[in-house]
Amino acid sequence: MVVGLGAMGSSALYHLARRGVDVVGIEQFEPGHVRGSSHGHSRVFRTTYDDPLYVELARESLGMWRELETEADVDLLELCGLLIFASLENDRFTRTLKMLADAGLPHDLLDGPDVPQRFPTFRLTESQHAFFARENGFVRAYQVLETLRNRAEAHGAVRRDGCRVESIEPLDSGLRVKTDQGTIDTARAVITAGAWLDRLAGDLNWNLEVTREEKIYLPVNDPAHVTPDVFPCFCEYDTTNYGFPSLDGRTIKVAADHSGQRVDPDSVDRDVSAQSVGQLYDWVERWQPGLVGTAGRGEVCLYTNTPDHDFLIGSHPSDDRLVLGGGFSGHGFKFSILVGDILADLVLDGHTRRQIARFAVDRFL
Repeated sequence: MVVGLGAMGSSALYHLARRGVDVVGIEQFEPGHVRGSSHGHSRVFRTTYDDPLYVELARESLGMWRELETEADVDLLELCGLLIFASLENDRFTRTLKMLADAGLPHDLLDGPDVPQRFPTFRLTESQHAFFARENGFVRAYQVLETLRNRAEAHGAVRRDGCRVESIEPLDSGLRVKTDQGTIDTARAVITAGAWLDRLAGDLNWNLEVTREEKIYLPVNDPAHVTPDVFPCFCEYDTTNYGFPSLDGRTIKVAADHSGQRVDPDSVDRDVSAQSVGQLYDWVERWQPGLVGTAGRGEVCLYTNTPDHDFLIGSHPSDDRLVLGGGFSGHGFKFSILVGDILADLVLDGHTRRQIARFAVDRFL
């Protein structure tokens, strides 16, 4: 059984079914809902970490996305490139550049004033520099979820949507899962409940922080300048702000990463204020004057953050029939195709060849 069918759970369901396992996936909401962390049209795909563990995981994920695209005959990953810019003294920029060089990942270093020659919408200064990493871009989030679920069902998985898990209890012969629609017994379970994970595994003292994060869509003045073939994903390291090319020909999505307030996932304000839209408009206008208009709109998603922003992936320390995945801290979606495979390894074999020691689920005990 897989509990929670966001990106991670849908991936686990797919990988288990693909291996021939008799598996059911349970999701508390209906397909296409906007109450969790996996909805929307796009998520950044990047290898531009300053941490070798995540660089390696991203590189393996890239190949697995391509394999899924081939199996399903669908486009999921768009490598439009990623432009990262920062002030000359920004330490994170320097660390990331070194990691790219150490990993042999292709990138171009640019002086601020030279960026418009490559990307005409940008206006950077002499006190800034940038690098462009081609093997980065975005995954099409909605299509990813749809593809993973469809392929899981094609391989024999069963889904139960609109079914809320209330508790999971150990039995001698397996696990008893109590839901709002009855009780199900299962041999093993993968729990990928996102912002609700603490409620099903509260004994591990994770202190997960669920935050409300806003994503803003700003109207573009000239759609020809922001298509993925000519316009990259972009990120400023002196802030937490980032953005995407246009997927609809009308808007670009921008956001301020990890800028939200702690919330209860069952009572989240879904309205986005004009002030929030205005702050992201001002940021785009500062570095790309005239690119967008002010009449934007917003959407809300949830981050489930661990204290160290590393993931939680592993078997429950007191019952290895229960495998947990969560705490992806706002940077997990790009890895979801790989994480699902790791979760399948753990629930079937009890181990994985991937290096996940840092993600131990009992590290906060």
